[in-house]
Parts: sequence; structure tokens; C-alpha cells
Amino acid sequence: MAENNPIRYGEFIEKTYNTNKKLRLHYFCLLSGTYIAQNGSFKVGIAGFKIRDVINSYAEYREKICFYCRHPSAAVECVQPGCGRRFHYICGYNNACLTQFKGQFPSYCHQHLPEQYCKLVNTKNRECDICFSALPLITEADFNPLSIVRTRCDNECPDGLLHRECVQRFAYTAGYNFKCPLCWNKNFRLHAAESGIFIPQRESAWEREPGAFKDLHKRKCTADNCALVNSRSETDVSQMVGCKVCGGQLMHKVCSGVSNSNDYLCSVCKDESFANLV
Repeated sequence: MAENNPIRYGEFIEKTYNTNKKLRLHYFCLLSGTYIAQNGSFKVGIAGFKIRDVINSYAEYREKICFYCRHPSAAVECVQPGCGRRFHYICGYNNACLTQFKGQFPSYCHQHLPEQYCKLVNTKNRECDICFSALPLITEADFNPLSIVRTRCDNECPDGLLHRECVQRFAYTAGYNFKCPLCWNKNFRLHAAESGIFIPQRESAWEREPGAFKDLHKRKCTADNCALVNSRSETDVSQMVGCKVCGGQLMHKVCSGVSNSNDYLCSVCKDESFANLV
């Protein structure tokens, strides 16, 4: 249970209390726990969960047996009335259960998933639209329908299929700027959260880089080999374009390498949003 896989289970946290005692847990296990109260501010304890509340909640679920592994301390309960199934977040993740990271963070066992997640999608000859690797097939014995996230923004959004882990990596990186990787629509945030994607409330990784905005107000092309260097147009802002995500790394349109200036992504955002997701 101490497996360190932040993409699947959240960060593995160790918190010292009472001088020499340690509390060890996965962040998503904490968020999904049915009886774990969040009574503090964000900076108190563990992201708003007071250490004492976390410890006291143990009495509520320590005797509860996980439906999947048959071991105790199953902190998550299926929200379906009358179900009563309990499970560990990790066991649920590996057995097609779902925790939605919105509202009260409701969880569903594999038999009571919302209807839209029970509809299988044909992934034959399809690739993930983020990493371009093959998607799992519905004919595979261990196929998990929740391992694929569909794009569902509006009528103009392409019918995309994404690895759940690729979307989670993107969410970690993008933070407040998380949006559909195909149509850049922010309405995708709600659908992703409903599909089990945790979107951290923080600045994007590219905004947290030292000097991230140092070139925003400079009238200088950042291209390695500027095509207009030493010309009258070298500092002409009307001929420059900024990254469509962060607005940085100003570059002449002719130096950007894109036919449509609205498609320009700076090197940092391109790496963070796509290359690092593979």
C-alpha cells in the first residue's frame, strides 16, 4: 500500500506528529475517504485535513473489509444507496471503481458506475491523442473502462480518446490552466474531474519556472535564429506573437514556424503539455 505512484494514487505523504510518530498515506486515499473530515484551512495539517481528524477517522473504518482484497481499513464507501461496498482507493482504482474529484468527492464501486462510464468504446486502431500510443482494447481480459477518458466539450470538439494517466499528468502540469488538449475548452475540467482526474488548484508548471514572465514585456524575438535580426522590423511588436498558453517567448510570426499565429506554443509549454506526458 506504500506504492509511490502519484499519477494513480496521488503523492505519498509522510507527516510527523507528537514528536516521533508518523502518518503515512496517499493523497487520493485521503481525499476519497468517506469519513475523513476536512475541517482546517488549506495550510493546516495535510491540505486542510487536521492530523487529529485523520487519526480519529480511523475508528470509523478500521474494521471495514475491502470488497476486493478482503483486508481491513477500507476507507471508501460506494455512494449508491443500499450498496454498502467498501474498498481501498488503490483497490478501487485497479478494479474499475471511480472517485469523482468534485463536490463531496463521491465514489462508486464497479457495479454502480454512472451510466456514461458503462458504455464501452471501440479502441481498435485508435491511439491516445496525447501520447499517440495504443489504447487498451475492450477484448483484453483486464480491460478497465475508466482507463480511457473521452473528450466531451462541445459539438466542435474532436471525438478524442485519452489515457487516463496521460490526462492526470497533464492536469498536474497545467493546474489552473487545465483544459481540453484537443480543443482547449475549459469546460473539459468538469468532465475530467467526473472521470476521476484530480486537478490541483495551483499555477501551471511553466508559470512556476524561475523567470517565467521575464520576456513578456520585451520587444525582442526569442527565436534562436531570428529571420528579422538587424532589420527595421526586429522590434516591431505588431509582427510578433506570444505563446497561446502562457503568452511568453515572444517571436516574430515568420520565426514561429506556424502558419496560423494562434497555433504558436512556446518551447516550455509544448514540452510540459505534450512531450512530458509520454
